Amino acid sequence: MTDFIGTENSVSVQRRLQDRQPMIAQTPGLVNGGRVLHCLDPDAVGWSVVHQLAGEDKLMGFPVIDHDLALSLIHDKLGPHWKTPVWHALLGSKEQVLAACSMVIESVPLATGWSVVHHSCPNAAQLEQVQALNAETGVAPYPAYYMRSEAVPVLTTCVYDGAGDLIATASVADRYHRDSRLAGHMFAGMVSVSETKRGRGLGKLVNALALVKSQVQFGWTVATEQVAADNVASRAMIMACGLTHDAGLVSVAAMNSDETFSR
Repeated sequence: MTDFIGTENSVSVQRRLQDRQPMIAQTPGLVNGGRVLHCLDPDAVGWSVVHQLAGEDKLMGFPVIDHDLALSLIHDKLGPHWKTPVWHALLGSKEQVLAACSMVIESVPLATGWSVVHHSCPNAAQLEQVQALNAETGVAPYPAYYMRSEAVPVLTTCVYDGAGDLIATASVADRYHRDSRLAGHMFAGMVSVSETKRGRGLGKLVNALALVKSQVQFGWTVATEQVAADNVASRAMIMACGLTHDAGLVSVAAMNSDETFSR
């Protein structure tokens, strides 16, 4: 198990997020995303605070926002030199998502001996397995404290083969403040499937299993996920679970460094 994972700057950001959690919990416009601080309402938070936090991290996320508005705000308020990688935001109502996920779960049976386990506070060995599979599949892992639900409630769904090896995982974070503009939403993602088990529909299955279980656990009304515009496979996996993309709605990372983000 690794408490914090990534480059020196990424680890520094993750540590600051953990230290800031008491303040974030009291600020509806801020979100601890585990790997990045997100801002839902910069006007309410105050641009002086946004400048300070973004400057410390050289990074800030702006999730589920109009594309043109996000870029205008970032370039006008933070500066034209800030890079703005964009992901399409996909959303689905509880009714849409649960209906679609039920069909996915019925259509992708587990092989004999395979099992599904949902972790809200995984132990060290479980954390190590999830972090390793994330890293192997190009997904930047969450830090350990975040996966243990010590900042916000996090559900990590795991599919194990008959030998007890982790072959697929996905996570759902109930990370949005009850008084924020995304109240009732939750964020799903971190889908990773072992290279040796691909082509079986395990990505959409583990995503569906995580969505269904998390709805019971967290009571969310809207599921949100994000995907790069050119990631056709991930888009298809997410849409199979009942989420759709509203044209123009994106999640943006404002960056003032040479860091790169996982898919």
